[in-house]
Amino acid sequence: MKLLSPAEISESSTKAEQPGSVIKILDGAIRAIADVGTRRLSMSDISDASGVSRGTLYRYFSSKDEVLAAVSEFVCAGFENGIRSVGNGIADPIERLRAVMRFHAEFTRERSPQRIFEVEPAFHLDFFRSHFERHMAALSDALDPVLDYLESQLRMTINRSGFVETLLRLQLSTLIVPASSAWEEQWNQAPDALQTWALKLAGQQGRKTT
Repeated sequence: MKLLSPAEISESSTKAEQPGSVIKILDGAIRAIADVGTRRLSMSDISDASGVSRGTLYRYFSSKDEVLAAVSEFVCAGFENGIRSVGNGIADPIERLRAVMRFHAEFTRERSPQRIFEVEPAFHLDFFRSHFERHMAALSDALDPVLDYLESQLRMTINRSGFVETLLRLQLSTLIVPASSAWEEQWNQAPDALQTWALKLAGQQGRKTT
C-alpha cells in the first residue's frame, strides 16, 4: 500500500471541495510568503508563484487580504483533515499513535517551513494563536482511541487535554528551534516508549492490588 504524504492526505478532501485553480493559488501564496513575507506580498507575487494568470487570481480573490485569510483556513483545514484521517484503518493503538505523530511532524515541516517563520513571524504566530483550539480538537479526535487504550492498561483516567496540548506545543516549538536528528528520533520512538511505560506502570499497580 502506498503511503501518502501529509500534503496528499490533508488536502484530499480540500481538493474535492475547491477548484484546482484555487488550490494552485493557495499553494503558490504559501511559497510567495516564504520569499517576501506578507507585508511586501502583492497579487502579482501570488500570481507568479502559483502559475495562474492575474485574471484567474482575481476571479476568486479580490485582494491580498482575502488570499491570506484563505491560506490560513487552507492550512488549518489541511491539518484537521489529515490528522483525523491518518489513523483511519489502523487498529493497533500504538501504531495509530505513531502514524499521528509522524503526520504531525511532517506536516509541520511541509506546511510551516522555517523560512516562512523567519520572514514573517507575526503571520505565523497569529495563525497558531487563532487556530490553536481547532488544532487541539482535531488532535484530540485522532488520539481518542489511543488514550482509550492507555487508560484501559493503566486503569486510571488520563488528563487528555493536557496530553494533547503537550504534544501540540512540543511540535510547535520546532518552528523556533529546528528539530535535530536526535529530537526527531526521540519523537518517532515516543509511541513505543509510552507503551512500555504504561505497561510497566500497569504491572506495578497490579502487584500492589494483589
